[in-house]
Amino acid sequence: MSRCNVSRRSSRVFVVIGVGMVMALLAVSRVVAEPDASAPSAQAEEAIRLLASDDPYNRQLGFLRLEALREPATLPAIESYVAHKDPELRAYSLRAVGAIQGREGVAFLLDHLKTERHPRVRRAILLALEPHESSAPELLPVFLRALRDRHTEVRMAAVDIVSRIDDERARQAIVERHRREQRQDVRRVLDLAMQRLRPSH
Repeated sequence: MSRCNVSRRSSRVFVVIGVGMVMALLAVSRVVAEPDASAPSAQAEEAIRLLASDDPYNRQLGFLRLEALREPATLPAIESYVAHKDPELRAYSLRAVGAIQGREGVAFLLDHLKTERHPRVRRAILLALEPHESSAPELLPVFLRALRDRHTEVRMAAVDIVSRIDDERARQAIVERHRREQRQDVRRVLDLAMQRLRPSH
């Protein structure tokens, strides 16, 4: 075997070894660089600490940050508040759960809507469900029933949601609610909804 052939073979071996080492280093760097999805990020950890604050503003801020971050690893901390005696904390937590779980959280939110007595929390659940209206046909009847809720803040939220749904049943329900509604604050929202329903020229 010539010295030239040996040299070429040796260089190929070194190239293979070199490429292997580079690939191994890249794999290690990816493991180090990628965050652990099973644990909350540093930002989420800070937001979770705000949930235990005595300051209502800080608690709300914590939930809003967690809702925006949408990290599944934060769900256990958030879900510990869905049955809290404070309705505001229940409302914030359910909104955050809905944002994080997405379409998969619809059944969870519907279960809470069935038993929830506080109007503020029911309103929060409706708002959490709204983004999934197009992908979850079972939500339209839920929104239509909310138009008849005994509390005005829930009806107002329902009017706003239903008036944006492109469905004849939704349009008819808004027209019917507009005809029957007695409360002026709800009627103001209905007036705006009726304007959205009118075809533009």
